[in-house]
Amino acid sequence: MEKKLQFAKDAADKFLQTGTPEDEYFLVEFSNRARVSEGFTTDIRRLRDHLAFRPAAGSTALYDAIYLGLAQLKRGQNPKKALLLITDGEDNHSRYSRGDIREFLREANAQIFVIDLGRALLDDLAEMTGGHSYRVSVRDLEEACEKIALELKSQYVIGYESTNSSKDGKFRKVRLRVNPPEGMGKLNVRTREGYYAPTH
Repeated sequence: MEKKLQFAKDAADKFLQTGTPEDEYFLVEFSNRARVSEGFTTDIRRLRDHLAFRPAAGSTALYDAIYLGLAQLKRGQNPKKALLLITDGEDNHSRYSRGDIREFLREANAQIFVIDLGRALLDDLAEMTGGHSYRVSVRDLEEACEKIALELKSQYVIGYESTNSSKDGKFRKVRLRVNPPEGMGKLNVRTREGYYAPTH
């Protein structure tokens, strides 16, 4: 990541600039271990300053970073929650496994967007949350961040009431289909793959 780090910092800065004054952000950094290096803030200068002086080093505790990010998101006040992950490598140093992360994601009320600069291969994890994974080169990093920021601002919330009234706590899959208006081409829809039923 060393040669790509400055590009990643610039792209993250671009992403932060697209927000509104009400948006809250936090920063999780990871190498040999993951840690929250900046808690929730609306002051993007704090995040910029922190990013500016952090070198690349060590291994890649990628799954631990996702877990920590999801745990941090639960503390956030805004109803819409998203995790933006920028990485160039596969996990090679986490306590948590990919299977663990899949379970955490099913329970999390958040989307994951991934900018993959190497072989992180997190497409399935992003898609199950209604997010997306972009496999890009450093030249396209900023454009990917702008796409994600635009998507987060252009989402719709659709609700429904299940006919299954069992409070069994089981995972229920959901599929959403759309019919485009006449004359419009194919529409792509991304949604969470399901939800856990209540237990009481």
